Amino acid sequence: MNIKYEKEGMAIDSLEAWKRLGNPKKDSQWKEDRSARLMAELAIERKPEFAKRISDLLAECGIAEQDFVCKPEAKTCLGEEMYPGGPRNHDLLMLGNDCVIGIEAKVSESFGDKIDKPLKCKKGNRSKRAKLLIDFLTPGKTQNEVKGIGYQLFTAARGTMCAALEHGMDKCIMLVITFKGNVEKEKNYDANCAKNAKDFDDFLKATGADGNGRIVRDISGKDISCWIKHIDVTV
Repeated sequence: MNIKYEKEGMAIDSLEAWKRLGNPKKDSQWKEDRSARLMAELAIERKPEFAKRISDLLAECGIAEQDFVCKPEAKTCLGEEMYPGGPRNHDLLMLGNDCVIGIEAKVSESFGDKIDKPLKCKKGNRSKRAKLLIDFLTPGKTQNEVKGIGYQLFTAARGTMCAALEHGMDKCIMLVITFKGNVEKEKNYDANCAKNAKDFDDFLKATGADGNGRIVRDISGKDISCWIKHIDVTV
């Protein structure tokens, strides 16, 4: 498996290049032993391990091993069916031959606001978009049943599926990587990690995914298969 990193046509082959070209939206997010930098370190400094993880993940999903071109902090619009709003920012978007992988990296950072917050928003299209995301990803569930799930999980899944569609593919994996071990641990670190684990499990169940975490949804008349996955990586 060959994995390359680039942004805006420029190669990324060092942490310095990653920070310069693929830095998170807020500079404060790039810090020692937290998710943004740890994702870059895994991809650049532990590349063989990262490649093995991706290879194993593809096999688990029944997808052929393939090469990837990867873009940190890539943006994907959520599609014509969603009301106008900001694009999805992937921590890392991996573009393969017939599969896209959208990665969300975490230490103990939450999955953003619970979806009931944008549901209650009276400005712009956030409330309308949140309702559409619920209908799309958790059909048959009421807003009350999913109100405690992180909004970021909804946008990550939809954004990864839209990225597949944009690049002419019908298979994708929405992957959450949680870094464990020698990481920066805030006061409520253990509780925050437990909340994230529950949030992910609640989302997976609410989508009605099969036993391998796979869902199929129609976007613009095309069925897109998405595997919703999580792995822990020890630092």
